[in-house]
Amino acid sequence: MAFVLVAIMIFFSFAALFYFSLSVSKLKGDAEDLREKEVKETVRRLAGSPEFSWTVYDCPTCIDLDKVMVLKDLESYNGFWKRIPLLKVERVYPRYENGECTRDKYPECDKITIIETGENVIAYSSFVSLCRYDNLIDSERCELGKLIMGFETIQ
Repeated sequence: MAFVLVAIMIFFSFAALFYFSLSVSKLKGDAEDLREKEVKETVRRLAGSPEFSWTVYDCPTCIDLDKVMVLKDLESYNGFWKRIPLLKVERVYPRYENGECTRDKYPECDKITIIETGENVIAYSSFVSLCRYDNLIDSERCELGKLIMGFETIQ
């Protein structure tokens, strides 16, 4: 009788151990999903933030490319987005194939990297309009781009 009770206790402890290991792995996946949803929502809202928004017209998904270029070089914004390991703006069309934007190459460049730190980063993007004032045509010019933001995966 005692042997049967011990065997039943061992069986139920193995079943509980199996159940808890599955629960912990599901919890890690749920945390990744919540983080992914947060990043996707933040990418959508970031285009409308004062640091990025195009204020000439009422356009919630328009990014002022001149502001972003200035923001890239500002020392006072270091550490402003503490939990974001990757933040960049990339031109989709038209492409200039000049790579990363610098003051010398701007505006004929394709990428402005604001933050790029950390490893094991998963990136998400949202299509936006990249607008700027163009001196050649003496008017505003908007092009197709994307705002890329990433988060670090849970180890």
